[in-house]
Amino acid sequence: MKNNTSIKNFAHCMSQQITKIADRAVAFLYFYAVRNNCGATLRQIIIDFDNSGLGRPNITKLRSAIVKDKRTAKVAADEWRLKSDKIVEVEKKFQLNHCFKEDLKKPPIIDGGFIDKKRFQALKKKSGKFDFSRLLQMLLELNYAYSLGNCISVILLIRAVLDHVPPIFNRNSFVEVANNYGSKSFKDSMSN
Repeated sequence: MKNNTSIKNFAHCMSQQITKIADRAVAFLYFYAVRNNCGATLRQIIIDFDNSGLGRPNITKLRSAIVKDKRTAKVAADEWRLKSDKIVEVEKKFQLNHCFKEDLKKPPIIDGGFIDKKRFQALKKKSGKFDFSRLLQMLLELNYAYSLGNCISVILLIRAVLDHVPPIFNRNSFVEVANNYGSKSFKDSMSN
């Protein structure tokens, strides 16, 4: 259901600047390429038209338009994909990059992400001489990056979060944390 909402928002945005049915189909293929790194069947594209309130295009005319379009490629029996070297071209021509901005404004949810909700809540309640608001924001962004599958962002955020661990334990450095908490195996692990 979340995907339907996203594609509806995207369709509403792109339909304001794209009027031709063939170009709208290419825009839907752009959506699938950027959002899910995949293609779509003609049937799915027609469903997307219909669900988004853009009407139901004629499948024969739509197929003919997609076959002739140099920006698309057939990847399976009836599955089409936007060619990877055409994604930027389509994005610029139809100014589609801003059609995702509404989705990006939604705040990430802490449930079911990389960081356990209980840990997040405990840290949120923690008080002391340090302000943990920046750390909390990094944890939210870490969960969001993880939910999108942005592995490099996750790695970089984990590294940044590690710099904020010592103050949680009222220590100045990670070495102090490693030396003062847990068993020998914990200390050995944390020393690395």
